[in-house]
Amino acid sequence: MNDSLFDLLEFTNRSIFLTGKAGTGKTTFLNDFVKKTQKKHIVVAPTGIAAINAGGVTIHSMFSLPLRTFLPTTERIDTNYAMNIADLMPHFKYRKDKLKLLREIEIIIIDEVSMLRADVLDMMDFSLRSVRRNPQKFGGVQMLFIGDLYQLPPVVRDEHILKKLYNSPFFFESLAIKELPFITIELEKVYRQTDEDFLAILNAIRDGDKRDIDFEKLNERYIPDFDPKEESYVYLTSHNKMADEINRKKIQDLKTKLYKYEAKITGDFKENQHPNEVVLELKVGAQVMFIRNDATEKRYFNGKLAEIIYLDEEEVQVVLDGSDVEITLKKEVWEQKRYSLDGQKNIQEEVLGSFEQFPIRLAWAVTIHKSQGLTFDRLIIDAGKSFASGQVYVALSRCRTLEGIVLKSKITPDVIFSDPRISVFQGETNANDQLETILSAEKFDYSIKKVLRYTDCRWFQESLNSWNISAQESKFLDKAKAKELHSKLKIDVDNLIQVYDKFEKILLHKSHQFSINKIEWQEIEDKSVGAVNFFFKNINEKIFADLKEFYSETKSMKGLKSYNEDLRTFIDDLEDYLKGLRDVKLLEKYLFDSKNNVEISTKIIKVPSHILSFKLFEEGKTIPEISKERGLVTETIYGHLARFAEQGVLDVKRIFAKEKIKIFEDSFNKNSFESLNDWKRELPNDFEFNEIRLLLNHFTYLKEKENA
Repeated sequence: MNDSLFDLLEFTNRSIFLTGKAGTGKTTFLNDFVKKTQKKHIVVAPTGIAAINAGGVTIHSMFSLPLRTFLPTTERIDTNYAMNIADLMPHFKYRKDKLKLLREIEIIIIDEVSMLRADVLDMMDFSLRSVRRNPQKFGGVQMLFIGDLYQLPPVVRDEHILKKLYNSPFFFESLAIKELPFITIELEKVYRQTDEDFLAILNAIRDGDKRDIDFEKLNERYIPDFDPKEESYVYLTSHNKMADEINRKKIQDLKTKLYKYEAKITGDFKENQHPNEVVLELKVGAQVMFIRNDATEKRYFNGKLAEIIYLDEEEVQVVLDGSDVEITLKKEVWEQKRYSLDGQKNIQEEVLGSFEQFPIRLAWAVTIHKSQGLTFDRLIIDAGKSFASGQVYVALSRCRTLEGIVLKSKITPDVIFSDPRISVFQGETNANDQLETILSAEKFDYSIKKVLRYTDCRWFQESLNSWNISAQESKFLDKAKAKELHSKLKIDVDNLIQVYDKFEKILLHKSHQFSINKIEWQEIEDKSVGAVNFFFKNINEKIFADLKEFYSETKSMKGLKSYNEDLRTFIDDLEDYLKGLRDVKLLEKYLFDSKNNVEISTKIIKVPSHILSFKLFEEGKTIPEISKERGLVTETIYGHLARFAEQGVLDVKRIFAKEKIKIFEDSFNKNSFESLNDWKRELPNDFEFNEIRLLLNHFTYLKEKENA
C-alpha cells in the first residue's frame, strides 16, 4: 500500500488523511515521503513538541495565526473571546519572502492532526487562499494530514464558543475540509503488537465498542499491590505532576552521586518546545528511556528503556533493558527550523536554533501525552477517572504485549469513550481499496491543471489595478505618464486574460476527450507547449519589460518609497510567474522552448541621474518643473542638461530667451576664456554660473562641428 500511497500523493493533487492504529508506521511513512518527494513541501504540527519531533514548524508560527478562537463568519463577535473573518485577515500581511514561500508550496504535511482544532485549520485555509490569490480551498495546495483521531484530542479552552459554528473541535469539522476532494487512507498492519487477542481488545477499546472488549481477560492484569523488584517497568500517568513526583522520589532513593548535565541551547529555541530537560539530573542505577531513535547503528529506539551504569562530568553510559549491551551516549541535537526559498525557488530548511542534550529522560514514570509514538515492553497503568477520552487506548497501545502491562486499577466500561463522529467521518471518506483507481483517473488531470495554474494570468488584473491606485495617490509621481502606461498595460492584460480563458476551456475539453479515448495525449502536449511559450513571450515583452523600465525612472526619486515598494512587488511577482513558465512540466515533459529563453531578472540597472533629467526635459517639462519632480535644486538640473548641450542635442531655445542667447553668442565669438569666473566678469550680471556652463558647452560643440 505504501508505494501506491506515495504515487497518489506525488502524481495527483488529492488531499489525504493518513491514519492507522498505534504502531502501524505513520511516522515511518512521513519520514520516507519527505525524503523521496519531488514536490515542494513543508511539515507543520499543532504543538511545539510535535513540530520538533516531526522535523517541522508549528502551524501558528508558519502562518502567523492568532491564538484566539476563530469563527468563520462576517458577523460581529466579542473580540475578548473570539475573532471573525474581518479580524483575521490583517494577520496575513506577510513579508515578501514569506509570501513567495507560501506561493511555491505544492503540499503541506500536518503531523499529529488529532490535536488540530477545526478553526485553526480554517485559518490556514483563509491564509493560503489570500496569499496564493487562489479561491480553491487551501489556495489549491495539496494537504496530507497524519494522525490517529482515536488518540489525543484537540485541547479546547472555550468549547462553548467553538460550538457556535463547529459540531466538534476535530480537524474534519473545518469548513474548508468539507469542500475539499478528500480521502482517508488507513494503515492496517500493526507492527508494535503481534498477539491477536491483545490486538482485538485494543481495537475494540479504540472503537469504543464496549460489547467486544474482553474486560475479564484485560483485568487479569489488575495487580493493585504490584511492586517491581528487578524488571524495568514504566509507570504511565495522566498528568505531568504525577510523573514528575514518581521520578523525583525514585532518583532520591538512589544512594549514588547525582550528576547534572546542562543542555546547550543556541539561537531561537522556545522553552515550550524543549524536547528534554534543560538540566538533566542522573544517578547510576536510574531507569531512563531513549527519546530518539538510534539513526546510525539502530541499537535503540524512541521509548527503549535502559539503566545508567556509569557517570562522570562528561560521560554517560547505559545498559539496554533486557540485554547486556552497554552504550556510551552521545548528545543529540534537536533543531528549531524555518522554511525559506533559495535562488532556484526550492524550499530550504533554515535552522533558527538548536537544543543539544543526551537523548534520555528519567523513565520510572511518563505521561500519556509524552508517551505518544513510543513503544514499551513493560508498563504500569492506572486508568482511573482522571483519564480523558482516548487516553485508555493510547496508554494500553504503548505496550507490545498484554502480559507486559500491570493495571493499578481495573478498567471498567465507564472509562471507555466512543465518539461516533470519528467513525462516521472515516467510514465515509475511506478509500483504501480505491488507491490505484484514483491514481489512474487523476494523474493526467493533475498534470493538466498544474499547467493551467502556471499559465493563469488573471491575477495580473488586480495587481495592475493596485499599482494604478498607488500611482494616482502619489504626490510626487508623473500621474499623466503613469496613467498612459496603465491604459496601455490594461489593454494587454485584458487581451492575455481572454487568451487564457480560451486556453483553459480548450485544454479542459481536450482533457475530457482524452479520458474517453477520443484524442491522443500528444494533442494536449502540443497545445500546452504553444500556450506556455506564448504567455512567456508576450508577458515578458509587453508587461514585464515596460514596468521594469518605468520603475528604473522612479526608483531614485524622492518621496516615492511607498509607491516604489508596491511597484517592485508587482514586478517581483511577474518574475516568479515567468520563471514558473520556464520550469513547468506536463507529466515529465518540460513545455518551455529553450530557444525562447531570455534573461529574466528584476534587477534594475540604475538610470544615471542626468539622463532622467534630460528625459523629463524632452517630455516638455521646464527646469523648475523637473527640479520639483525630482526633488533636486535647479542648479543640479542645469548641470545635468549641460552634459547634453556638450553633445549638441539640447534645445537651448527652450531654456533661454533669444536676446540672452544672442548676447552670449557675441561674447563667445570675441573671447576664449579658460575659467567660468572670467566669463562671469565679461557677461551681464543676470548670467548665472550654471547658465554660462550650459551655453558654453552648446556653442563649443557648434564651433567644433563647424571646424571639423
